[in-house]
Amino acid sequence: MYSFNIDKFYQKYLTGPKLFKKREALEPSFIPEELPHRNSEIEKIAGITACALKGDVPANFLCYGMTGTGKTATVRYISQKLAQHCTNNPPWWVYINCTVVSTPYRILAHIYNTIVGKEKIPATGLPKDIILKKLLGLLDQLIKNSVCFLVLDEIDILIEKKGGNEILYNLTRLNENLDLCRTSVVGISNKLKFMEYLDSRVTSNLEEEEPIVFHPYNANQLADILKQRAKIAFKEDVIDDGVLKLCAGLAAKEHGDARKALQLLRKAGELAERNQNKKIMESHVEKAQKDIDKDHIVEYLFSMPLQTQLTLTAIYLLSKFTKEHVITSGDIYEVHSELSNKIPGLKQLTHRRISDYIN
Repeated sequence: MYSFNIDKFYQKYLTGPKLFKKREALEPSFIPEELPHRNSEIEKIAGITACALKGDVPANFLCYGMTGTGKTATVRYISQKLAQHCTNNPPWWVYINCTVVSTPYRILAHIYNTIVGKEKIPATGLPKDIILKKLLGLLDQLIKNSVCFLVLDEIDILIEKKGGNEILYNLTRLNENLDLCRTSVVGISNKLKFMEYLDSRVTSNLEEEEPIVFHPYNANQLADILKQRAKIAFKEDVIDDGVLKLCAGLAAKEHGDARKALQLLRKAGELAERNQNKKIMESHVEKAQKDIDKDHIVEYLFSMPLQTQLTLTAIYLLSKFTKEHVITSGDIYEVHSELSNKIPGLKQLTHRRISDYIN
């Protein structure tokens, strides 16, 4: 019987070849010195935000594009460049990931706590109008005559939440209640039509500039991105010819997703290093692709005991063929019994035991 020896594995790993030089360069959050194939988008955003260099407030604007097209990376790149050219009063940037921070209360609290650098506003408990008043005071007191960019990543998620229109309206109208500081809202979304569900007052405030559309990368562009990142991430001469093109080609099939391409390359490198290989080969990329695409739910179901699988099968069959879609434990018991009879030697379960599985 196979027995994994973790001590030997770690000892062997420590003495094996080191392929990575800077692993984090393959993370989506890593911002390189240059962003290949995003010149047009960078130029447009630079044009909108340039007035912040002279102390003026940029218009609110939106970035659209599918996942992995470089929207967030481009905005972060612009923020770094803007800071480099601001000698006095550099702009502030507050990033809100709306998949994590999605309620009006939490958004206001997140902005406030990010600016002060610690958690001053609790996760719950205060009225929203009190937090908004506190935030307005903080912006004038701490940021003063500078500009504060509020970046709402996955902004479309707010539309599905209660109070989504309200918080967007409040954020886009902050300047009306500020004496010194000025704010600019940047929305990032992968849903082109989400604006159709917004209140007209919010729409007019958000679309002060023409939206910037990020088109998917093609295979050649993805290969250029991977080549740039690989130079930073890996030691010299550890990537076999064809690895980058294979990663790029596989990711290009999935709407030109740069995140997928980077994930594939990182995973392939980790597999090669784990297997004590001195080079990353195409076979590592193929194995990485299989690991990433593996359906873990199916894998989990296959690992379940047979009686649990039969109970789930009974529920599936009833949900598929019952017109009213009303399923009782008695129905599940009857179908489970029929299925059990078709498997030789399988013990019939009691109604109570079936109920335990369901619960």
